[in-house]
Order: sequence, then structure tokens, then C-alpha cells
Amino acid sequence: MGEHDEYGKRVMNRATRASYDSWGTSVQVDYGSGQPARIDGTVGGNIAVEVESRVSKQIRGAVLDLICHPYPKKLLVLLPVHMSDPEIAASQCRHIMSRFLEQSDFRVVVLVGHGYRDAIKTDASRVTEALSQLGFTGAVQET
Repeated sequence: MGEHDEYGKRVMNRATRASYDSWGTSVQVDYGSGQPARIDGTVGGNIAVEVESRVSKQIRGAVLDLICHPYPKKLLVLLPVHMSDPEIAASQCRHIMSRFLEQSDFRVVVLVGHGYRDAIKTDASRVTEALSQLGFTGAVQET
């Protein structure tokens, strides 16, 4: 799983020109008691990010962390590894998020690559486009 996590971080760093923050208080989600939960990262001071490669049920749990994170914009990035059908998982997550968020406030992106298959340029471009749609101006489309 470490290879997939590392690949997701590489994609996010490339797409954001290293503006992806994956530690500190910006990634914490307060559930009212105990230690805070953590999301994978944040971008631009207002976009919460989860990068997932797990099975669909676990991904849907990560969506809860995104929805509960205080930043108004949400980005879910799926690496096609352990879910049986990444497009169905993405569709389910879009449906869940649309119950709690305005369509303009979230994006779900399915990547081509993962820890064992590199497609960094294509994947960074997909993430860059989604971030731009969410209002992040630090992302630069590659040609």
C-alpha cells in the first residue's frame, strides 16, 4: 500500500506545484472527542483532499472524513487498485457527496496509474483540472 500512497502524493505535488500539504493541523478532522481523524492533505487553504486506493466500502468511509473536514471544497482522488470497479466507486462517492455538498464544491477523480503503474503526467493533468474547477489557481496544466 505504501507504493500507492507515495504515487498519490507525487501526483498531488506535481498537480499543485508542491502546494499540497499532507501534515499539520490543516489535515485534522475533529469528531468531538479523542484524537482528531486525518485526511490525506489540503490544497490552497480551502480544499480538503483524500487519495484512496482501497476497497469501495473503505473509500466511502473516507468520504465521511472529507465531508466533515472544515474546508469548504473537497477532492477525492481514486487510484484503481483494490476496488472492483473504480468508475462505480467514483459514481457512488459523487452521489454521497452531492447529498451534503453543492456540486461546485467537490470533485471525484479516477486516476489511470498507481504505485505499480506510472501515468504521472496524465494523472497530474486530471487532478489539475479538478482543482481548477474547485477554484485553485496554483495548478498549471501541462502541455
